[in-house]
Amino acid sequence: MAKASASKSKSASTKSASQKTPSQAAPKAQSKAPASASVKASVKASAKTLAVKKVAPSKKIAPAKAASAKATKAVPAKKATAQSSSATSIYPSQTTSPLVEAYMGKKTQLKVGNKIHRTKILCTFGPAIASKEKVKQLLEVGATAFRLNMSHGSHEVHLQAMEIIRAVEKELGVHIPILADVQGPKLRVGDLTSGAISIVNGTDIFLADEAVWIKRGKPDDIIPVRYPTFAEDVKPGSIVLFDDGLLKIKVRDSKDKVVRAIVENGGLLKSRKGINMPDVHVSQPAMTEKDKKDIIFAIQNNVDYIALSFVRTAEDVQNSKDYIKKHGGTQWIIAKIEKPQALENIKSIIDVSDGIMVARGDMGVEIPAARVPIEQKRIITLCNDQAKPVITATQMLESMIQNPRPTRAEASDVSNAVFDGTDAVMLSAETSVGAYPVETVSYMRTICEEAEAELFRTQEISKKRAEAALDINLPDALADAISGAVGTVIREMKIDAIAAVTTTGKIARYMASRKFVLPIFAFTPSASVSRRVSLLWGVQAVQVGETESTDEAIESVKEALVSRNYLKPGATVVISIGRPLKARSKTNMLCIEKLK
Repeated sequence: MAKASASKSKSASTKSASQKTPSQAAPKAQSKAPASASVKASVKASAKTLAVKKVAPSKKIAPAKAASAKATKAVPAKKATAQSSSATSIYPSQTTSPLVEAYMGKKTQLKVGNKIHRTKILCTFGPAIASKEKVKQLLEVGATAFRLNMSHGSHEVHLQAMEIIRAVEKELGVHIPILADVQGPKLRVGDLTSGAISIVNGTDIFLADEAVWIKRGKPDDIIPVRYPTFAEDVKPGSIVLFDDGLLKIKVRDSKDKVVRAIVENGGLLKSRKGINMPDVHVSQPAMTEKDKKDIIFAIQNNVDYIALSFVRTAEDVQNSKDYIKKHGGTQWIIAKIEKPQALENIKSIIDVSDGIMVARGDMGVEIPAARVPIEQKRIITLCNDQAKPVITATQMLESMIQNPRPTRAEASDVSNAVFDGTDAVMLSAETSVGAYPVETVSYMRTICEEAEAELFRTQEISKKRAEAALDINLPDALADAISGAVGTVIREMKIDAIAAVTTTGKIARYMASRKFVLPIFAFTPSASVSRRVSLLWGVQAVQVGETESTDEAIESVKEALVSRNYLKPGATVVISIGRPLKARSKTNMLCIEKLK
């Protein structure tokens, strides 16, 4: 009945939206969602509905009364209808989420301000959302985290973006992960004298590194490329692609550091367009001098994740991790998979990375486009099996850069990423420079939730993950066993939520990889860990103060879940924790507690 009801509601919403203009339709559709009424109204109320009291690190957690004094008052629940009278919700809200159906057939109800998103949405920051008001709106309709594209913009521009995000974070009392995406050895056309040139099919063209071109006096018959070892790396027959593969040339030969090639797919070649060479081993280092400066900047400004571009081997990732550690950073490393060499070394790259991004843009140029969905599924499955978060990126709702609603193919693309088991989906130009950033996030959240409902119905990923755990030797077998035990408990009992006490975020990562139906609350005294785990599937970070003992920590978890309006008294929670607590032991214990 719940599923039929949800479908009927969605159908009515779609019909209503179709009768209005685009600007009217989006808020209307949004008002049907359980998480918000409209962008404008939600933003106005966001400081109240999203309020979560911050507890300064201390030896003991603040008393429940202090936490609840400022907490948002729970809205009295509506009377149960004939359809829902069989199960009483323990969530403090009158809004029924049509998505989350717990194992025992019980509907769960989440408070609007404390709604737990399963699949996370990573938005690229840019001029289109460069204000506190816009960031609030994005959070209200379902955004989770923000990406800074270090390939564009100065450090000053990125610092302004961070200040906006952190100001909103402080105002709303939430944890917002920030990911710095460094450029890597991206090969590009240099600055052409005329800004662009036309290359014609069947004609020969000449190319050289920009330094060689300048030394020769910037001749018009040579195209400059930003690639010092270009002439040494290419061989006769090598394919060189420009502008995301739209233009194609084949190398004939090279002489005196100048390469001669024939044009196979011509067109207008513009300055600074990207270069891809699928069958060439690029000898440039994975971490450039620019990357090193950007990484130090990211460390100094406490970003939460650093994404590495054009990773080829596990050694590339390890070298970057060592560099970050050397400069005092503890950021989690996301390896972007976009090169054929990375696909060949994917298992070892996953082993040393903290997470993976399926970067389908350059990947789709470097390998046949028909292979991209297959590789996407393979990478996501491997990441789930290894309990590593994975982000699916590039062109997910590309048409919404200019249009107020997505195409059917784009909706299917986002849904399939969720079905595959991705932790997060990413928006690029859609939010950084697009005309409809808020509508884009709202649509993406709706699509994700519809797909998640199907995941909850079939439990396919959870079953595969449980089966994989029997055959894979994970680095932390104890954490995996604990997460597996949680799965057994919530199948056997009427459990309402999962709580994981963690100092590093590792156990939250293992829990998230299981794709449980129930929300996962990660309790930690660290603000940075709170932000990192907020990008994990189904995880809600709860920052608390330090405690002296395991028993005290368990009591503080129970107290916070009620006082902060996440759960109602009477809810049953399975809690994972390490003992002895003061020794910062690995998670080695589960307990089942009823909230008071």
